[in-house]
Amino acid sequence: MTHGLTSRTTGFQAHCLAEAVRLKESGWGPLEDTAEVRRAIAQGGSVEDRLVFRAALLAQREGWVAAYQRLSQVMRWLLPAWLVLAVVAGLSAVWGVLGAGAYINVITAVVSLVGLNVLTLLLWLSSFFFKSDSAQQGSVLGKLSLKLVGRFARGEAATLVLGAGVNVVVRQKLGRWLSGLISHTFWLWATLVAILALLWALSARRYGFGWETTLLSPDSFVALVESLGSVPRWLGFDVPSAELIRMSDGLTPLTSDDQRVWSSWLLGCLVCYGLLPRLVAWLCSAGVVRFRLRHLRIDRQLPGWIEQQERLLPVHVRVGIDAEAPSDQVAIAQPTLFEFPQTTDTVCVAAIEYPQDRSWPPLPIPETWINAGVVDTRVQREQLLQLLYQHSPDYLLLVCDANQTPDRGIVAWLGELSSYGRYCAIVLQAASATDVQPERLQAWRDRLSAAGFRSEQLHINLQSLFPHS
Repeated sequence: MTHGLTSRTTGFQAHCLAEAVRLKESGWGPLEDTAEVRRAIAQGGSVEDRLVFRAALLAQREGWVAAYQRLSQVMRWLLPAWLVLAVVAGLSAVWGVLGAGAYINVITAVVSLVGLNVLTLLLWLSSFFFKSDSAQQGSVLGKLSLKLVGRFARGEAATLVLGAGVNVVVRQKLGRWLSGLISHTFWLWATLVAILALLWALSARRYGFGWETTLLSPDSFVALVESLGSVPRWLGFDVPSAELIRMSDGLTPLTSDDQRVWSSWLLGCLVCYGLLPRLVAWLCSAGVVRFRLRHLRIDRQLPGWIEQQERLLPVHVRVGIDAEAPSDQVAIAQPTLFEFPQTTDTVCVAAIEYPQDRSWPPLPIPETWINAGVVDTRVQREQLLQLLYQHSPDYLLLVCDANQTPDRGIVAWLGELSSYGRYCAIVLQAASATDVQPERLQAWRDRLSAAGFRSEQLHINLQSLFPHS
């Protein structure tokens, strides 16, 4: 069933499944897709729309949609796991700075709180200057996320879908942006936690700030602190003066106001060099990812797509019984209609080449049923395909003239229509119960059986489907 498909199937899932179908057919040969091609042509649109729609139908039939959903679930589990690790990383960084006592070495504190954050951001930015596969994949967290998802890609379907997803990401140049989005989210969360933890600690306890060195001169620290404080000063954070910096050598007692200035400077460095750059990078990555996901395109020159284009955009489209089928065999036999449809089921009933001298429907049918009417002409057949595509019925009742001679064309047409319903029944309708010709009835049974229909799917007169009539 294809309830979730739309007339213009877009999005990463659709393109990932389309790539999975392309890889499968390129490596192992074309899949049986007679009904899927028919439905793709019926739904219309550009050749890309039809390629993606056909692939979505095949992927659902082959079970690849379920594999994609399992892998997506793993990715959704990874997000809270990364956030928990980010909380631990942020708290650990603050503990490393404040846990040793009431004295804070300002340079060590800045390096501990923002050093790794800034380093990984610079590495991500440097990937834009390299064209290697490793650089295209982006951040370490992105690569690690992919490896973790790969650990859960068990089975041929999951492996195929995962490989297809990677191909789409690489082909659309989304690798560094997606992995960067994961990395930026992690570091944003870790930095925010560190800021909140640092605010709480500085508000609840008294800490002393200073610097220590054996090799460097005090002027070196003055230049460094003033340089780091230039950006926080623009945002209103306090920056220690040169005199205060020289006094903070651990030998001169500082006032509480001096300590507050250092606290503001430290928080300003954390915000300006840890939080804001990651926020800007996150917004850029999210914007690029969103834009490119909304403008995914198929490269129609790839092997596997070239062969399908002529089939999906034919010059002449054959519908129904106009073409003689070489064989009665239906590619995919539908499940048996075991019981009468429930009130919540979607039921569609259609009369296939029904005699014009008989009234339709032959008896009142439930108001909740979809009455497709009599289908005989080419236009009516196309309208029926559109109706079945739009509603995707649970039960499909195809009513034929019991005394008509069943030829290959109509049986092939019934076989194709049966793929649109979860359950399908063929109803042979006669003018009356005594009007059924035994030889014609047997011919119907033989033809339908050869086409893959089961005996339980065949019913005589529509009245037999109503158990209490």
